[in-house]
Amino acid sequence: MSTKGNVYAVILAGGTGTRMQSATPKQFLYLGGMPIFIHSVKALLSEPSVKELWIGANGDWYELAKEQISQFCGNDPRIHVCEGGNDREATMMNTLNGIRSNNEVTDDDIVLIHDAVRPFVTRRIIRDVIKEMEFCDVCNTVVPVNDTIVQSVDGALISGMPKRSELFCGQSPQGFKINALLRAYANIDAETRKQLTETSMICFKNNMPIHTVKGEFFNFKITTPYDMQVAEHIIGYVREHMD
Repeated sequence: MSTKGNVYAVILAGGTGTRMQSATPKQFLYLGGMPIFIHSVKALLSEPSVKELWIGANGDWYELAKEQISQFCGNDPRIHVCEGGNDREATMMNTLNGIRSNNEVTDDDIVLIHDAVRPFVTRRIIRDVIKEMEFCDVCNTVVPVNDTIVQSVDGALISGMPKRSELFCGQSPQGFKINALLRAYANIDAETRKQLTETSMICFKNNMPIHTVKGEFFNFKITTPYDMQVAEHIIGYVREHMD
């Protein structure tokens, strides 16, 4: 797949996963014989245009991440592990700084940022995000909302019912021109940064056009024990549809 710049990938594996009710962060738990985040590592590295893959992991789990990578991925020179941060965006910045420390990043270079606990990302999604980045500075993977969404300001009374046809669930990977993302991040204040729940919000806060790519409903985020049970039941189906 040809692009104007280099393609890098990032997996954010710094979370503690308290909702999983496990002593080990959920990204390092086993699913289908491999740690959850390793599924994403292998999917991203299956795309030949990915020059480097950076994984941000925190503190006590940094060495575990390296051990699991060595066990399941060998010594692939494209893989780099760096320390994570206190939150998602700090981990993101550490991985981006790692990319910049190893490379001369140009305005055409892109990064795919992926959640460590979305193990079912497909090669089709990865390719589509890279292709869409030829036409934009930021791209989000999305799926349409199937249920009617209601809004409640106080949690007791419904205050709004948005039009379902205009609503989508954001997934990952998300694609960014690296320098454009860094400029956008530098342009928001500390209070706004506290409100961020995912990376493309940085660009949204800067009024940047965000393109979309079709995701898959099975490309969900494993957050709770229930999610883990679902993942165990569908992993066979997903493996047959990874392209």
